[in-house]
Amino acid sequence: MYALDTNLLVYAHNVASPLHSQAKTFIEKVMNEHDAEGKLAVCIPGQVLTEFLNVITRHQLESPLPLHDATQLVQAYMDTGVTILYPKSTQLTTLIDLLKSVTTRQKIFDVALVATLKDHGVSGLYTVNTSDFDQFAFLNVKNPL
Repeated sequence: MYALDTNLLVYAHNVASPLHSQAKTFIEKVMNEHDAEGKLAVCIPGQVLTEFLNVITRHQLESPLPLHDATQLVQAYMDTGVTILYPKSTQLTTLIDLLKSVTTRQKIFDVALVATLKDHGVSGLYTVNTSDFDQFAFLNVKNPL
């Protein structure tokens, strides 16, 4: 299973982004792909949806969304039945272990995302920022755009 990263959701819903069309097409595609059991083949970490709300409403964006619209989008994702990954009780232990391979505090939120994926046994991540996750050998990272 693959998880979706924040940047793909932001590009898919930010009409001013040069990657908007590609990201929107990709998100629509994967949100309609099901595995043999009928479940969606992707998941979305709760952290990603929280980060999406933060980024897509920033006034620095050329076309930010109002908070109300952004929260409706998050609710729409939740309503699809996509698996939302929440931190497990092992989150901090996993995070601390993974931080041993990191040399800068700027990676903490990326590593927290990786900890959630690892704790849930998710081995794939779709993201535009593949280099942010290179040091995690268990993670198969793909830029779908």
